[in-house]
Amino acid sequence: MASSNNTTYGHQQLENFLLDPTYLNFNHGSFGTAARSVLDAQHNYVLQQEARPDIWFRETYKTLIVETREKVSKECGLSTADNLVLLENASAAVNAIFRSLSLQPGDIFVYFSTAYGMVKHTAAWLEVDKGIKILEVQITVPITSTQSLLDPMRDALKYLSAEEKAKVKIATFSHISSVPAFIEPIKELAEIVKSVNPNALVLVDGAHAIGQIPVDIPSLGNIDYYLSNAHKWLYAPKGSAFLWTNPQQIDTLRPQPSVISSENNVAGGTDYLTRFGYTGTKDFTAYLSISDSLDFRDSLEEVNGKGSIIEYTHGLAEWAGDHLTELWKTSRLSPPEFEAALFNVVLPTTDYDLATQMQTDLLNDHGIYMLALLDQPTNIVYTRLSSQIYLERDDFVKLGDLVLDYLTRSS
Repeated sequence: MASSNNTTYGHQQLENFLLDPTYLNFNHGSFGTAARSVLDAQHNYVLQQEARPDIWFRETYKTLIVETREKVSKECGLSTADNLVLLENASAAVNAIFRSLSLQPGDIFVYFSTAYGMVKHTAAWLEVDKGIKILEVQITVPITSTQSLLDPMRDALKYLSAEEKAKVKIATFSHISSVPAFIEPIKELAEIVKSVNPNALVLVDGAHAIGQIPVDIPSLGNIDYYLSNAHKWLYAPKGSAFLWTNPQQIDTLRPQPSVISSENNVAGGTDYLTRFGYTGTKDFTAYLSISDSLDFRDSLEEVNGKGSIIEYTHGLAEWAGDHLTELWKTSRLSPPEFEAALFNVVLPTTDYDLATQMQTDLLNDHGIYMLALLDQPTNIVYTRLSSQIYLERDDFVKLGDLVLDYLTRSS
């Protein structure tokens, strides 16, 4: 099995990160952690930047950013880097798209109830500011099959009037949702939306995707935008992400970054890459370090085999999910085929307040960070756990025993 000790993955990988040795991290998904060698590379970029600032911003950075974009594009199965730009995070990417749209009162934004909060909040801002309407499609957990996601979306759009269907402006889906975490069938969901309104746009929020699952943008079908964070699962520094735009939309909708800089002459028709290439004087070294994070991953896979990072983290997650559900006598919130390194396990308690107190006490008493979450529609109390190359089976065994002991003593 992929989570065995036949690879160099596991605790020996801790030397490649800066994690506190007293901190056991089961929540890699929220903020990630950058590899030590990647941070060293970023520091070297900073030294170059400060040594010759004019040369750095006018020449060096602009050359290196092209190379980085090309590597990221290749990683995502793209034949060209002309449609991919780098920015600070998924939130910036979503705002760049949502707030660049030509909106009319009554335009409809569609997303699942499990969409990330930032997506909902940005849409809500536009609801107030522009008069758009929001169609939030409810998802019920546990997820049992692909139809658990396709049917609600199909039904929600089917009952719109002809006038409303024509006003569907954009639908946003998560390649991997945040809480609860599960992989969404992007190609099929995009087909449903486009069948209702061929002019509707499809944005894929892949914030958790790159590094956790293979990302092949062309295989996702008829989508218009794809974005992902590099700091979560790719081991890049905080403040590193990318946005791909379907070339058909680049000139017609003209996506704009949140900052209009000195190199972004909107009236003069500044091109897509230039608009996002320089957004004022700031530290762009996190963007460049995505290249080094890909190199770091390649170095690990030269030893353990191509694809071994994903194979290990998926295998460990599947084993841990089986172990914890058996130990706690509970269940997952979705079948294993919907899970990657992120997975959801129902906690052996229905008391959410107790679960959140346990989260605090596990951190204070044992240095363990584990999320306690509540699915409000069902009142299911669960945890979203992260598998990583620096974790082993014994870590999940320890977590399982501590949770069970804590809840037993607290009952």
